[in-house]
Amino acid sequence: MSKISRVPSGENTAHDSQHQPGSAGVPPKPAGHLKRTLNASNAFETITKLMASSPVLVEAAVRPKIPAALREKIFLAVTAVNDCRYCKWGHTHFAMAQGVPLEEVNQILGHQITSLQAVDQAEATVLLFAQQYAEDLDKIDPASLENLRRFYSQAEVEEILAYVRFITLTNLTGNTVDAFLDRFRGNLLEGLVAAAAVPFALLLENLAKLDHQVGMDPIRPDRDATPQDIPPKPTPKAKSDAGAGGARSDGTHGGKKNG
Repeated sequence: MSKISRVPSGENTAHDSQHQPGSAGVPPKPAGHLKRTLNASNAFETITKLMASSPVLVEAAVRPKIPAALREKIFLAVTAVNDCRYCKWGHTHFAMAQGVPLEEVNQILGHQITSLQAVDQAEATVLLFAQQYAEDLDKIDPASLENLRRFYSQAEVEEILAYVRFITLTNLTGNTVDAFLDRFRGNLLEGLVAAAAVPFALLLENLAKLDHQVGMDPIRPDRDATPQDIPPKPTPKAKSDAGAGGARSDGTHGGKKNG
């Protein structure tokens, strides 16, 4: 069994308010469940299987054998099991761009594949095969494969399997990125904030010291002094009662000297 890492789970549908969990099929996974990620035990096998289907993918890029809308539904069906939030967001938009209604997108992401059988049994068989592959950790169920061949040719089955293997690798890659970010997100952000704040803190501290030592306010150079340290203001001298012609200290009167 492949190793899984705990990554906070996203929501199970594109718009949860528009769907209810189905009674059949795989039940939606609760928030905080364990997600599959790439690791030493499954990376080689996952990549090898995709490489085996690479010629089919190359041909499908030029001459696809199944409609683009069905391809996006396959991607959503596998993503609903592996719960990669990046693939869920991207292929929801891609599917809607191919004409897939939002209600059907939510049914696929909500594991309500059996409810689609009344509309198109062949497509429902494809989606059940894709989800079974993801649930069985990349193992092909012979019964599901045989049921798929009832509706599709061998070339179409190979293309469907190639799409399933492709989205499996991208799902696990996205979950691996999330696991890495979740492990280092808190410490990394705290370290970046602290590192960015240090230069500003040192600058403010040095400015405060300089301001305290030499004074930087020309209007109040004595603002740091206490009331006892501030000298009293000089009082103006009293004017002589004699007026401009009164006696002066040098013995003169008015502007003339005696004798």
